[in-house]
This record gives sequence, structure tokens and C-alpha cells, in this order.
Amino acid sequence: MSSNPFKEENAQPCIDEVRATPGVAACALVSGEGAILGKYFREGNRSSSLFAVMCATVLASAEAACGSVHLQSPSMVTITAPDATILIVGARDGTLITAVIDKPADLPTIQRRLLDIAVRIGEEA
Repeated sequence: MSSNPFKEENAQPCIDEVRATPGVAACALVSGEGAILGKYFREGNRSSSLFAVMCATVLASAEAACGSVHLQSPSMVTITAPDATILIVGARDGTLITAVIDKPADLPTIQRRLLDIAVRIGEEA
């Protein structure tokens, strides 16, 4: 496990909660360095490690962009593609929630739910 203070045994219940959200096709709990703490991807998907690293990089880039114009760090980054949306939500101490959302899903509801989960992760010590 990485130096991330989030307890690994807490990762799977978080993943199960994210996965239970209607519209979530895949998800991962990722350290700020891009290490997977927990995940759900369809069978045969070998790119989950690359996905985790790239999502950590996207959030770090968004934080740098915000800092360059003196804004607070973002709590969420949304990537919209024609067939799906990727949500990257900062939780605590560099931990992030990543989720691939099917296109017809209720995105605002999913965003609120992931933000609520991120707050709970932040409260766990």
C-alpha cells in the first residue's frame, strides 16, 4: 500500500457504495500518486491502472491551473465524452474517487452522491 493514510480495508465499502449508484459503469478509489486502493471495472479491463494514474494527473493539473489564477483547489473534475462522463472527486489527503458514468445517467444526482461519499471519506481517520 502507498503512504496514503486512507485505510485499505475501508476502500471496498466505498467502492461498493459508488458502484451501487445508478449509472456508474466503473469506479476506483485512488491515491494522489495514482495507486489503486479499490476498484470495480468490467471483466477483462486491463487499463484500470492507467485510468487511475491519469485521473490523479488530471486532478493535479486542475489544482495547478486553479492555483495559477489564485482559485481554491477544485473538489471535482468532470470529463465529458460523447458516450460517457468521467468524474474525479477529491476526498482527503490526496485520495480521490473516480467514476465512469453512462451517458443517459442523472449526472447531477451522481455528482452529489460522490461528493457526499468524499466527505465521509474525509471524516474517517
